[in-house]
Amino acid sequence: MKFNAKEVLKPTLILVLICLVMTAFLAGTNLLTKDAIVAQQAKVAEESRKVALPTADSFDKSTKSDICYVGKKGSDIAGYVFTTEAGSYGGKIQVMTGIDKDGKVTGVILLSTSDTPGLGLNAKKESFRKQYQQKAPDNGFEVVKGGGAKEGQINAMTGATISSKAVTTAVNEAIKEYQKVKGGE
Repeated sequence: MKFNAKEVLKPTLILVLICLVMTAFLAGTNLLTKDAIVAQQAKVAEESRKVALPTADSFDKSTKSDICYVGKKGSDIAGYVFTTEAGSYGGKIQVMTGIDKDGKVTGVILLSTSDTPGLGLNAKKESFRKQYQQKAPDNGFEVVKGGGAKEGQINAMTGATISSKAVTTAVNEAIKEYQKVKGGE
């Protein structure tokens, strides 16, 4: 069998040309949509902050912490919102935590998680997240199994202790940051 360069080069050049055209289309689409994506992400973050700290009217980036926004009601500080991460069963979990000026956790929102549906993803349920809505313990929350959680404790989700601990770790990180920034903005 004789090698024919024309039979090999023609399809190769066509494939290269198709790849270049598609790459140009993808790059163009990215350029056209990146500002809209950033604006949408900012809008979702602002809405999430309002859910995490419902008493605030507006939010300003903290000058003391990169992960903190200061929530204000008029000109008074209503509290703080922190975005933290922790390692979980399915990878990183990102949590937004609102803490009012008196040190009470006002809301916990899972911004992103890849945990198992029906188990770890149950952390998104209001019944689990509502457990955090209490005075933030100085040393952070503790996860307990089997129910009967007391003040400063969180009941682990059945079959998803790793996810429960991951959310709690992220909330506890927010509490540490709160103790650094409270009252000084």
